[in-house]
Amino acid sequence: MTAPLRGHSLTSPGAKPRMPALYEEDVSTQYPAPQAHARFPRADADAVRARRAFGAPPQGAQKTLGVSPGPAVSETFSRDDRLRKRREFEECYASGVRVSGRHLQLFLLPGDAGSRRLGVSVGKRSGGAVTRNLLRRRVREIFRRNRPGLPEGFRVVVNVKPSAASTSFAELARDYLSALRRGLSRARGR
Repeated sequence: MTAPLRGHSLTSPGAKPRMPALYEEDVSTQYPAPQAHARFPRADADAVRARRAFGAPPQGAQKTLGVSPGPAVSETFSRDDRLRKRREFEECYASGVRVSGRHLQLFLLPGDAGSRRLGVSVGKRSGGAVTRNLLRRRVREIFRRNRPGLPEGFRVVVNVKPSAASTSFAELARDYLSALRRGLSRARGR
């Protein structure tokens, strides 16, 4: 067993370290005075933009910016706007007006007053499930955007042709609108 160093024992409290600890520092308890703009001191602020005070917001009615002042248009496409039953599709096929476009085939049937309804049919020849769902969503969106152009009470069934899978949204919309115009003129002539 080794003997303790001279002048030091393991249990004596009198031993002082030779160097002060580096992690200790005297810290003031006073907070510095807050600056006007603590994030950007004035010396580093943008010299081009002058500091100016903004006035109070104006009172009363004001002109709206970026909002259409026209009548509100329904942006939804609910379950009530869709043809869901086989019987409804077959009625349109049997007694509706058929109009063929380049990428779509439309069946138009005047029906209940006050509702415009859409049915979409996309065959498996158009592509896989992802492509077919994309085509359905595109046709629904085209119908929703152009719903005011369709008279009240019409039911529309859209059969999507396989060639629609490779077309753009704008071309599909043009094809739908031209077929719809021709179909409405035939339906009114009946």
